[in-house]
Amino acid sequence: MAVDPEVVAWLDEREAEYEVIDHPEVFATAQEARELGIDVDQVAKSLVVHVTHDGDQAIVVVPGGHRISNDKLQAMFGASHARLATEDELRRDFPQFELGAVPPLSGLVSLPIYIDRRLVDHETALFNGGTHTASIRMSMHDFINLADLSVVDVVDEPRAA
Repeated sequence: MAVDPEVVAWLDEREAEYEVIDHPEVFATAQEARELGIDVDQVAKSLVVHVTHDGDQAIVVVPGGHRISNDKLQAMFGASHARLATEDELRRDFPQFELGAVPPLSGLVSLPIYIDRRLVDHETALFNGGTHTASIRMSMHDFINLADLSVVDVVDEPRAA
């Protein structure tokens, strides 16, 4: 399957300039980067998070080679509880997309979007197209304006060797 038709329709409605990049089926960001011949941190990894016990959700977008810092996530939301959404929750809340391939487009998924500051200076954004066989690439400037997102510092710092 190529990119999800709902994603294409949403982008086309907004007259966005983007490129669909088809690739073999992949389930991990590192695998996607290898298939596309790029550095893993060039991939914008979208993670659905729960930030309270009440089930408030958001999408946090981080460089592909980084992990979210739970401490930073909790501090950012002023919450004592934060976690990644489970597979069951993703199936229930985003049945229109393949499991783990939710695109970071706020108007399409009706969730707030937060992007880690480490991605903002990249020339392009490369993110899930709703499937495991296609990605969307667009200029980072266009992505930031289109996605209606907030820039944050939410990833773990690399450990010194």
